[in-house]
Amino acid sequence: MDVLKILFQVKSQGATTLQSTCRTLFQTRGLTGFWKGNLAGCCRLGPYAGVKFCLFDQLQSLAHADNDAPTNVGRVTCGALAGIAATFIVYPMELLRTRLIVSPVPLTIRLEARRIVQADGLRGFYRGCTSGLVGVIPFEGIQFACYEYGKAYATTHRWPPCRWPQNKTQLQTVDHLALGSIAGAVAQVVAYPLDTIKKRLQLQGSGSNARYDGMVDCLAKVVREEGAMALYRGTVPNMVRLVPYAAVMFASYEAAKDFLKAL
Repeated sequence: MDVLKILFQVKSQGATTLQSTCRTLFQTRGLTGFWKGNLAGCCRLGPYAGVKFCLFDQLQSLAHADNDAPTNVGRVTCGALAGIAATFIVYPMELLRTRLIVSPVPLTIRLEARRIVQADGLRGFYRGCTSGLVGVIPFEGIQFACYEYGKAYATTHRWPPCRWPQNKTQLQTVDHLALGSIAGAVAQVVAYPLDTIKKRLQLQGSGSNARYDGMVDCLAKVVREEGAMALYRGTVPNMVRLVPYAAVMFASYEAAKDFLKAL
């Protein structure tokens, strides 16, 4: 689904259907084409989640050292800062993943990394990073705020009633899965256009080969030439991927915290 999402995002022509894109991908790259860039994605995902959750917890502890009640503004701020740090650390691997997915010829991480260094130097690994950092602010900020607010509301108001029998005192795994999926879906709707801009910038060349002169120019050209809805191209496959991913991610996060507390 991540491969399909990225292929939709970088299309400069009108979007085709999901079915036709799947058919074309299978015909040109075979079944393995749906897993292009998967190794780079896995190498990115672990460090990203680890840094993000660890830093969020630390920031939350610092922000509420006086035992004051968490606020939504504080949750958004802590989530955004954690997302910025995690994104900056793993961004080179994210750029490599995007290029491996879109490339019409087979590439390896090593070959593409060497090509980037030869063409743009080490700073080439951070092409489009500004838009990535800007985009992660609303995404992680909203995602963490929605999740933490949902936890607090569900626990305080024992909502929904069907999930709170008399002997229940705390949220369970199913509750974390539901809250995580909702938080991920809401955050994606808000921040998805910025992710599209980031992907476009990641793929362009440097110097005279650059089509876009930064994030604002890319946004303006996409809207003018392709329409505002082009910013949401690939939302459906991304929603199919992100909602269960966010659910499992937050549920695993809670399970890991409970496990460590029990040691």
